[in-house]
Amino acid sequence: MRLFVLLVFLMTLQITSAHFIVSDIHLSGHPTHVIDDSFFRSNDSLHKIQFRGREFLVPPHKKSFKIAVLLPFHTDFSNSPVDKKRATVMLEYYQGMKMAIKCIDSLDSKFVISFHDTDNDTNQLKSILASTDIKGADIIIGPTSKRQVEIASNFCKKNRTPLFLPITNSVGSENNPYVFDLNPPDALKAREFLVYYKNHQRNKRLVIVRDKGYFDRTFGKALVAECKQQQIPIKIVPYSTNTEWSKTLKGNSLVIHTTQDKIKLNYTVTGLQAHRDSIILVGSDKLLDFNDVDHNQWEKLNITFLSENKSQVANPYSNQMKVAYRMDYRDDPSWFSYMGYDHLLFACEILDAFGNYFPLFIEDKEITYSNTNFSMKRTDSTFQNQYLGIFKLVDGQLTIENIK
Repeated sequence: MRLFVLLVFLMTLQITSAHFIVSDIHLSGHPTHVIDDSFFRSNDSLHKIQFRGREFLVPPHKKSFKIAVLLPFHTDFSNSPVDKKRATVMLEYYQGMKMAIKCIDSLDSKFVISFHDTDNDTNQLKSILASTDIKGADIIIGPTSKRQVEIASNFCKKNRTPLFLPITNSVGSENNPYVFDLNPPDALKAREFLVYYKNHQRNKRLVIVRDKGYFDRTFGKALVAECKQQQIPIKIVPYSTNTEWSKTLKGNSLVIHTTQDKIKLNYTVTGLQAHRDSIILVGSDKLLDFNDVDHNQWEKLNITFLSENKSQVANPYSNQMKVAYRMDYRDDPSWFSYMGYDHLLFACEILDAFGNYFPLFIEDKEITYSNTNFSMKRTDSTFQNQYLGIFKLVDGQLTIENIK
């Protein structure tokens, strides 16, 4: 079923030159991306709005917007296995965006949303950025590869256009206030985890099991660096099937296993069984893909999972999206479908509520969506989402732990 949808979708992209008009076009001049907060000096021009359960005073702004989506759809039908895998992921992301469009239609503003195939090619991206479709965009979503992110970031800084990065985080440390990392960077996730640790588990010794895999090289590396920065004592244990835990653990411990490999985790769980009363085990949410037999074994160690995918615990926003997605696609949404849904809906809702002044209103405010929350923090370089979920497994069910 999904392959059939993919073929139809790609043919549609070719026929329409990868450009979709999603709402009526009612553009009035070009948007202004210079954030001028002088209106706060006087309340005369401000009006009161409700946004996601909060009340704001906002300045007058236009009610028509243009969003450009730049992603590697690979519509040329002559792709490598890696390109085909990437195309499938981008299809899932696009399908999530299609679900969001149904919600966008209920907003007061009008939106023009164009989709462009970057084909993971830098020359193709440069050609798209030079096109008239991109001129006057209020927000650009994408691209995904590091080299393309660098090109798009420079373009958006020059043209003062907000760039929403959906998957790959910003490159380098140059100050660019027009870049928004929607996918939480590992450094900020590490800081959020340490907020949880200091608020709830400070009496436990931090033990980090490192296996040199992907999660270890990303989150594990960031966590070690952040612990050193905050002068939090840690014990680093290289992964081994022969770890002598009786000599490694001293008193109550919080054991963070950076592996995403079930066999490695099971070896560690077996070795830790004798210490189950004095430890909490923390792992990646990728381990939730395994079966109940594994979970029943891990649960004995009071296991929790780190994730930004909060739909793993049912909530009204994710349930609504899942029901609608099943009706359209006869399937459950993937994490990428949830991302596409959340990212486009977030972009449209903040434009509708705050116009191009939106960075002034969303900073440091957690905004809830179906699979992630957006808690945008202004760093020395960009805006970055610092949301992290802590999920505890109890009796086969996940519950969300309070970080603060």
